[in-house]
Amino acid sequence: MPASRGRLACWLFRVGIELVELLRLPLRYWKASLLIVPPALWLAMNYRVNLSPSMPWTLARVEYDRLPNRGEFMLYEYRGTMDGLPSRTFFKQVVGGPGDRIRVVGRTVWVGSQRIGDAMTKTRDGRPLTIVAECTIPSGFLFAKGEHSASFDSRYQESGLVPVDAVIGVAQPVF
Repeated sequence: MPASRGRLACWLFRVGIELVELLRLPLRYWKASLLIVPPALWLAMNYRVNLSPSMPWTLARVEYDRLPNRGEFMLYEYRGTMDGLPSRTFFKQVVGGPGDRIRVVGRTVWVGSQRIGDAMTKTRDGRPLTIVAECTIPSGFLFAKGEHSASFDSRYQESGLVPVDAVIGVAQPVF
């Protein structure tokens, strides 16, 4: 028997043992599990917690596999160059899309006629930040903005524009 089949047989045997052990649990544990586990899984799949100060809310319902419109909040996978971040999943608001012009006046970033905010020179822990370059947002990218003035968002080259294939879904704040 090839090695991969042997590993599969071993894994199936272990799963079988675990299932037998689960079936031997008293009925009172099964009732509690059937009442608690399905709602907990549903909540975990449809809601996300935000602990970052860059957004004013803590809990958001996520609508997966939908691209956000301008003004909506999105949940996306961070693909920038900064290492050591507490999370690689960000909540930000979409303030620019393909064809919008990014302008930089001093350290102030504008998208179209909307003032986004002043860019910082360093992160809170002292790492240098590079301000975004003036350009037109290309097709397939979005400009992300955090609510907090010190938010790490598309104002910085280290964060960059958000590729639409990095968008996980649209976030709707709950509280």
